[in-house]
Amino acid sequence: MCRSRIDEIDSEIVSLIAERTCLAQKLGKIKSQTNSPVYCPKREKEVYQNIEALRKKKIELKNFSASLTLRAIYREIMSFAVKMEEGAKIIYLGPPASFSHLALYDRFGLNAKTDPVESIQEVFHEVESTEDYVLGIVPVENSTGGVIGITLDNLIRSDLQIYAEHYLRVRHHLLHAEKVDISSIQRLYLMPAVYEQCREWIHKYLDISKIEVIETASSAAAALEASEKKNGAAVASETAAETYNLQFISKNIQDTSNNITRFFILGKDQCSPTGDDKTSIVFSLSDFPGSLSEVLRLFEKRGINMSRIESRSSKRMFGEYNFFLDLEGHKKDKGIKELLKKIQRKSSFFKILGSYPKMPLPS
Repeated sequence: MCRSRIDEIDSEIVSLIAERTCLAQKLGKIKSQTNSPVYCPKREKEVYQNIEALRKKKIELKNFSASLTLRAIYREIMSFAVKMEEGAKIIYLGPPASFSHLALYDRFGLNAKTDPVESIQEVFHEVESTEDYVLGIVPVENSTGGVIGITLDNLIRSDLQIYAEHYLRVRHHLLHAEKVDISSIQRLYLMPAVYEQCREWIHKYLDISKIEVIETASSAAAALEASEKKNGAAVASETAAETYNLQFISKNIQDTSNNITRFFILGKDQCSPTGDDKTSIVFSLSDFPGSLSEVLRLFEKRGINMSRIESRSSKRMFGEYNFFLDLEGHKKDKGIKELLKKIQRKSSFFKILGSYPKMPLPS
């Protein structure tokens, strides 16, 4: 009795998914006619909020697993719908199984159209130069290793907008083509940003003074080198181990279990306000006492939360810095618009990098 009812429910679910996909295809045609972007972070956020509200009404579970499960299901439903709408291709730092690749699938689902490139600079270039609707995904900061400088530098020079943000929990593993003893490792393929996240472990368990360290552009590139050359170890993800047929020498070697990387999704469009947004800006100030504190007091006076600030050399003159700042709110919000104008008037250089929906940290 129960099984036959489950079969009936499954039939209903498939029919409803098919109907939803047909409606998405019709919507895709309308978007094409009006030159509207196929992927809309605002709408994506609304869908997740709607299903979470329905989950609270329908599923009486006190833990978070039901919410995560529904989110994963709907991510793939929306991923398939975007594919049927002939949605955007997403450019990422490859090769396959890099953390950018994992973040891409975590955000856009397994049906996403993807194109790997060999550097973060190439991600920007491909999105900038491609006439078709494309998006890019780039790492911007890690909770252990700090900011990704090349991403910040490219955000300054590029006309692309931050379209969305995404967070990914990152776990690193020491991998090798064969099951070798850790003491026999003489060569290590390693991305510099990954080294910063595993520095303590590496120096504790590897005799780094006797190991040749070869830098790679990504963790997946390190895994690919270790797989093809079979003469050294790599630090990369579990997915990279599976993709490139590598053995685990040691698992979870990141220095902190709460290792999270933030990514920006880049595009030529700007996301409209959702009511729960962030805005990222970069600015430089004239070198006089209290110039930065004057800017920071503007936030306090207006009760606007500043969630992040980073300084980075402007590369124009020694001692001159760019300040990268995230604040809560959208650049189109009245209060935010007024604040940004005041910051711009106090700045020698000022640029809005984008406004986008706020993304929760991974559980």
